[in-house]
Amino acid sequence: MKKITLLLALLACAFANAQWVTDTAVNTLVADSASDDAKSIGTSDGKTFVVFWKSVAAPTNYELRVQLLDAAGVQQFGTDGMLVSNTVPMSTFTYVWKLTIDKDDNLYVCVTGSGAGNPGYIFKIDTAGNSAWENGLNLGAGLVPTVLPLQNGDVIVSYWPGSGKAKMQRFTAAGTPVWANPTDITGASITSATIPADLYELSGGDYTVVFHQKFNFGISSNLYFQKYSQANGIQTWEVPTQVSDKGTVYNATYSGAQDGDVIYYGYSGATGLRYDGYVQRINPDGTTPWGINGMDFDTNTTNYETDTKIAFAPGSDYVWAIARYTPSTQDVYGEYVQKFDKVTGARQFTDNAKEVFEIDADSRNHIGDLFLQDDEPLFLIKTGMDNGVSPVTLSGVLLDENGNATGETPIPVATFAASKGRVTLNKPVNGQTVAVFTEQKQPGETKIYAQHFATAVLANETFDSVAGIRVYPNPASGIFTVDGSAGIESVAIFNATGQLIHEDKAAVAGIRIDSGNWSNGIYMINITTKDGSRNSVKLVKAN
Repeated sequence: MKKITLLLALLACAFANAQWVTDTAVNTLVADSASDDAKSIGTSDGKTFVVFWKSVAAPTNYELRVQLLDAAGVQQFGTDGMLVSNTVPMSTFTYVWKLTIDKDDNLYVCVTGSGAGNPGYIFKIDTAGNSAWENGLNLGAGLVPTVLPLQNGDVIVSYWPGSGKAKMQRFTAAGTPVWANPTDITGASITSATIPADLYELSGGDYTVVFHQKFNFGISSNLYFQKYSQANGIQTWEVPTQVSDKGTVYNATYSGAQDGDVIYYGYSGATGLRYDGYVQRINPDGTTPWGINGMDFDTNTTNYETDTKIAFAPGSDYVWAIARYTPSTQDVYGEYVQKFDKVTGARQFTDNAKEVFEIDADSRNHIGDLFLQDDEPLFLIKTGMDNGVSPVTLSGVLLDENGNATGETPIPVATFAASKGRVTLNKPVNGQTVAVFTEQKQPGETKIYAQHFATAVLANETFDSVAGIRVYPNPASGIFTVDGSAGIESVAIFNATGQLIHEDKAAVAGIRIDSGNWSNGIYMINITTKDGSRNSVKLVKAN
């Protein structure tokens, strides 16, 4: 018997006005300029910020630019985005940099100039394209700049001057320093350089910093955490708590999630040449109840577990994690998933985790972050060895509560056979998510592309829309009826990749659509009523 499930998804624009390209081998162009260094982050209402370095002539070398796509994929800042800065001192390369967004959807861009002095900058931009700090906050020498937006509109910024201890400073929303002087990330047990990793706001006027204590050579480190006062930056404990004694690296991005004042931290740590995935629980009292290193993703020592990502849904009893699996030769890859009890840390998918994709020549493994929708995992996989020469494709993966792939998986996202770089997956909003990546569709021309795709949310009920539309499913027949008191002007139905599969431009109230011959998957019903209003209803069809 067929089951039809419906979820109301109100979108900012109708698909009729959308700019998303439906062909996943073409994708939506983000900006006219060529760029091989870009990052993306989504807003609370489904817009997509894309920040990129544009190569220009010396002595400037790079311009920092930003583009905003609305929920329908329409460029908001022109065909080449908007200039953020062309005064950051830049050599012929870029450093590690970060994006953050606050509760009001203001974007924070944290960069380091690769030119003289390696100055760190923080830029703040709203969705209208206004810059709160026209020339950015200049931190002085500042590698790995990191920003924590606070609920009151202030921010705490941390950065590493390039030697010694990492610094922190609090700024008002206007960019004015709050503390008389920056404070150090340090402690009685810290004997070498410290470098910020992640910052989290806590209740009661405190915040937690997860940081690296750098080894005396290279990029290797161990992870620690400390709690500080927002009021003055003073540390809570004389000795910070060690998160892990496994080898980490300070120039990598690790994965954190927050449950009230409890922090969960996912990382891959080295023992000699071997890498394993871990999830650590960090309590606000400075303890790590799961012990040094936390819980192992998989107790089996056959394969390496790399690039561990985690996610947590508010109110859930579990923390989810994914990891890329590879043999010691590291020449092929696969993907595994694990779920942990958030209190005890108990592994839910046995001590060996659960296979999503086997280790084989296809090398299907995740790229980008892990997200949850209805407490079920959503992430991107790349198929193929993305070594700068071999082509890869990108697909969306949706797992159920038991870690099994749903009927919609894999969802085609980027199917042009080429190497792909700087891949980002953004948090799902209103039933869709957006992937952003760089790619050479033409030889010698690396550009930034985006692709949206629908994500599965199952709900065994129907919903009224703002325009008085109601959808009545008949699971036995595979027929559903679209009815509306305002009168229907047209109905258009798109599949998960945005391809139009049904359209009725002379619709009347009570139109009946037979979905019996459709493939299982996700569909978007876009309805225009005679009074000009538009809405969308999302349909998830499965056997």
